[in-house]
Amino acid sequence: MVSGNNKSLRQCADDESMVTTQSTNSLVRKPRSSKVMTQKKLSEQIRSGFGQGHGVGYQPWLQIRRKNSSSESNQVVTWMPPLGRTAHYFSRGEYHTALALLWLGVWDLREQYPLWPISHPHPMEGARGTEGVKFAWSRGLLAIAQEAGIVHGVEFGTKIPYVATIDLLAMAPLRSGFKFVGFSSKPIIEHDEEVKIRTLERLELERRYFDEINAGYIVTSAAIVPGLMAGQLEWWLDCSTLHCAPELIPLVDRFTDHFNNTNDLSIAELVTESTGLLSITLDSAWLLFRHCAWVQKIDIDPTVRVLTSHPAKVGGVALRSALRQKIFGGDWK
Repeated sequence: MVSGNNKSLRQCADDESMVTTQSTNSLVRKPRSSKVMTQKKLSEQIRSGFGQGHGVGYQPWLQIRRKNSSSESNQVVTWMPPLGRTAHYFSRGEYHTALALLWLGVWDLREQYPLWPISHPHPMEGARGTEGVKFAWSRGLLAIAQEAGIVHGVEFGTKIPYVATIDLLAMAPLRSGFKFVGFSSKPIIEHDEEVKIRTLERLELERRYFDEINAGYIVTSAAIVPGLMAGQLEWWLDCSTLHCAPELIPLVDRFTDHFNNTNDLSIAELVTESTGLLSITLDSAWLLFRHCAWVQKIDIDPTVRVLTSHPAKVGGVALRSALRQKIFGGDWK
């Protein structure tokens, strides 16, 4: 296995030893697809940038196609304005968790991120805001698995170690520095639901991986984000950056001042009033409302059903602060 720090992943992709095991006795075959992975396919994916990059340039290692759709989970492929790109979520739980994390204001949220089997750069290497920060490389999941006495697994029908992935990887900008957290979303609803031994082993490997790179690790379920909250965040999401109507951005402060200084009117009445105040259409006023709700310039609680015929229910600012502290800790920038 390649382990030198002087090679990039794309350089390693050209090295046949990157994906050929030295000892097959410690590996088990992991059935994933009827189509066998080959050295050539794996190298092509790496050279094409899959599983690499940051921000708008990130390409998830796994992407949803018709051929890999699931009959067991509700998969989501959608444009995420805060990310500036299309994201691939393999379950509704992943999507809801991503919505909540973006609402909290995380940076560089990446889905289906590869935990490479070989030695590789730290996941945050090159991320926005980390210029000049030196990160230690990861030993790779194969070495971690061997040390833990857990079989790593190979691509079905081959001797190629499979590329494990973490569902979500987020970076939070704290005043004390950046906090990195990996999220493994498992569809476990009942506390007494049986969890397969192999699943527990995979979770242990993930935990050890993130512990080694000094990052947090959280296992979530489909129920971590209430459906009502997720639905309302989804309603606000399209206007989160106002990319759809950039001409409205200069009006945000005037809109919020008007909204926040009048507490006895309903949401619909305040939105309608703003059309005359700002000389905009009603549709534009609703876009402003959804944007201001997302960024919490209007303090509105997403866990309570938003009834536009009533005044806004406050509590979103406090909720967001509490969730930031609970998940990431520390004070945010």
